[in-house]
Amino acid sequence: MAQIKIEDETVVIHLSRAEKFGALQGDLQFPRSAVRVARVVDKPFAEIQGFRCPGTGVPGVIALGTWRRRGGGRDFVAVYLGQRGIVVEVDPNMSSYQRVILSTKDPDGARNLLAAAA
Repeated sequence: MAQIKIEDETVVIHLSRAEKFGALQGDLQFPRSAVRVARVVDKPFAEIQGFRCPGTGVPGVIALGTWRRRGGGRDFVAVYLGQRGIVVEVDPNMSSYQRVILSTKDPDGARNLLAAAA
């Protein structure tokens, strides 16, 4: 499961080997100043918009990869059935993604970490 860390002035999202394979993506990084808001969600699947390209998924069970939204928005998604999650909205001028939607073991702790970094 993805882990969010702050390293120097950078937010780093460490993905497991399986997540990297399924998402066709390595670990993500963006400046911590790019974080606009981070919020905990009980149902991260409800936050997913658009279509997967590229990535892997079974609707309602697992979603890994990039989701492209109408109007050019891109989200990175790594969510799992039955897991709470976090949605991190990112300044699109400072990252290739506008939102990162993750299932995490401790979404409240991840949100607090990002809030303290702001």
